[in-house]
Amino acid sequence: MTSETALRTLPASWYASRDHFARERDAIFRHGWSCVGVTDDVADPGSYMTADVGGQPVLVVRDTDGTLRAFLNVCRHRGSPLVATDGEPACGHARALGCPYHGWVFRLDGSLSRANGMDGVAGFDPAESALFPVAVTTWARFVFVNPSAGAAAEQPFDLGPLAAALDPYPLDSYVLHVREQHRRAFNWKVGVENFSENFHTPFVHPELVTAGWDYPLVTDGPVCLAWDRPLDPRSDLERALATARPGDRDWAGVVGAAGDSAEPYIAGVYATVFPNLLISIFPRYMSALHLTPVAPNLTLQRNYRFWTPDADEEQRATELAAAHVVAEQDLSMCEAVQRGYDAGIDTDGWLSPAWENGVAHVHGLVRGALDGSR
Repeated sequence: MTSETALRTLPASWYASRDHFARERDAIFRHGWSCVGVTDDVADPGSYMTADVGGQPVLVVRDTDGTLRAFLNVCRHRGSPLVATDGEPACGHARALGCPYHGWVFRLDGSLSRANGMDGVAGFDPAESALFPVAVTTWARFVFVNPSAGAAAEQPFDLGPLAAALDPYPLDSYVLHVREQHRRAFNWKVGVENFSENFHTPFVHPELVTAGWDYPLVTDGPVCLAWDRPLDPRSDLERALATARPGDRDWAGVVGAAGDSAEPYIAGVYATVFPNLLISIFPRYMSALHLTPVAPNLTLQRNYRFWTPDADEEQRATELAAAHVVAEQDLSMCEAVQRGYDAGIDTDGWLSPAWENGVAHVHGLVRGALDGSR
């Protein structure tokens, strides 16, 4: 994206206005695909997870036949949530979905099993009171939903060719060891933008080694993809890494060789999956987080950290402590940026084509969703 419009920053009101926040939640989250969690939470029959998707309560379940399904988390009787969440995501197991208000019971496929108080009521048809379905799918280790009517047929899930960059990594072998959840005072786009550029790294993360490394970033569809590339290769692995590109045939060999090396953080890929999934993946480690917009200046962030089975507890603890330092630096900077937006300050700034093409791409996706052109 190289047009003048695409390379300017967005208005402050797009990060602070309640009216604009409502527009984005509707256009992007209620009428598009977004991540709601990890497949680990709905792996077994009877398992479920809840999520807020554009302000709508969603319930994802694995039914007794092993089919993944999603519904609005609303009883078809008088609107009570089937799984009470107190505003926070929840996971669990159930043989059926019972409404806590009046005892209506729904099977895990969404059909109505028991409707208390409706025996002998003329015209009542249980088949017409099934739960409202929501389109659901999985990719890699993540669950995506689209609450809009007819989404599966009219908006098929498609991440485009860049998603194949994750294929060589041992996704199925990663073990989920750490879950973290917190609310932070910034607009959801601030977090996505921060992850979609490496421009800030030497300034915000001085302890990270960036000298001698490049982080090219390409965009296509809903994905922004960056990766590690050495500028002055010192080993056979780094020489291979200097010429390979994620998604190409050579990348699988690079990932395999990196997995056998002593360096834990090499051959990394960093993927923004619009609108709300952010992934850092290495041959022996994966960090992922997804963002749920709560208010114009408030975002719920859920982090998941995976390691391959050979990582012992001491290694995980050491790497987690280092990751926490970097994460807190990013989050604190995002909150600092948000304070300017809350003050109504329009920077009317220019984005660097060399360093912030990922941010420009995210802005284009936001605009496209709002004007209906995506």
